[in-house]
Amino acid sequence: MMGSLKSHVDVHGIFPTLVDGLVNKGFKSKKHRISMVTKIIVAILLISSSMSGCLSSEYDESENSSEPITPDIETPALIEECMTFTEMERCWLIHVPTGYDEAQNHPLIVNLHGFGGNKNALYDYSHFDVIAEENDVIVVYPQGYEDSWNAGWCCGDAKDEGLDDVGFIIDLIEHVSSNFSVDSSRVYSSGHSNGCAMTHKLANEASEVFAAVGCMALYLLENPSPIYTPVSLIEVHGLLDQIIPYGASYPSSLYFDLSLDGEEGAIQNIMDWGEMNGCSGGTLPTIFEEYYDYSIMGYDDCDGDTEVQLITLNFAAHAPYPSNSYFIDNPTNVNTVQIVWDFMSQFSNPSSTELN
Repeated sequence: MMGSLKSHVDVHGIFPTLVDGLVNKGFKSKKHRISMVTKIIVAILLISSSMSGCLSSEYDESENSSEPITPDIETPALIEECMTFTEMERCWLIHVPTGYDEAQNHPLIVNLHGFGGNKNALYDYSHFDVIAEENDVIVVYPQGYEDSWNAGWCCGDAKDEGLDDVGFIIDLIEHVSSNFSVDSSRVYSSGHSNGCAMTHKLANEASEVFAAVGCMALYLLENPSPIYTPVSLIEVHGLLDQIIPYGASYPSSLYFDLSLDGEEGAIQNIMDWGEMNGCSGGTLPTIFEEYYDYSIMGYDDCDGDTEVQLITLNFAAHAPYPSNSYFIDNPTNVNTVQIVWDFMSQFSNPSSTELN
């Protein structure tokens, strides 16, 4: 069950960006600038925050209705919120795009950082802010416990302490859907590395929630769930990835988990998903497209009209995102985030649990 909820002002993170007049460095047009009224409000909030340490407003679940309770915000907006879940404070960022209209339902993407990363860094380097602005998508960036997610043998404190990260993400989706106009048939997940493994776990254990998932640089690290129903999935992996090898991840599980559980590899991973989704066409995946720097292979005839795909980047390492100031792991600058979005956005889940 969802615990108490509060909205935070992160004085050292989000609002310095707002005070500079732009929600994100990737927003290029003047229409994305914050109005003078908003700047004055931000200044008042900053002063109040310095006095109280944190600004918060409690949400009462009993007051939630079927209609979204959209905060009085000016878009585009980047909001930090927190909830108490299993007696822990869990936080996230919400990117509400310029084109948000509470009279219309919008797709929702949950975007999960990697082990040792954080929600702010992923917002900066993953390029999903561009997807949000160009497609009127709400994107949520949750923060993992001690910068980690419990996604099988990977990784860190979340795994060691056996946290219910699936439960946290589902509660988070319910909360966002109760406060913004979300299309519950178009809920997606993405992530990097440990966050990609978490995305696989969400698709496996909460398949009724997600229309499709797509992520970078890790695999499903657990056995198929007995309650799994087919979900479309795409994974992006660099051939030169030394953190999570393309062929098999034994070195990774030995390093992160002191075990040899890492039998997964990129091709084996989609073969497993092909079997889980009841895909036809043979055991080996079909190569759909092939270029000098990347290829697309997978299965396109699966149960429930689902598909499974692997994007192999021939020259990329562990962070196969488009060019950014954090990584240079995708030297030919394949727009992997656009490929992932184009894949996921084809799918909807009309039978999903009503979240609005």
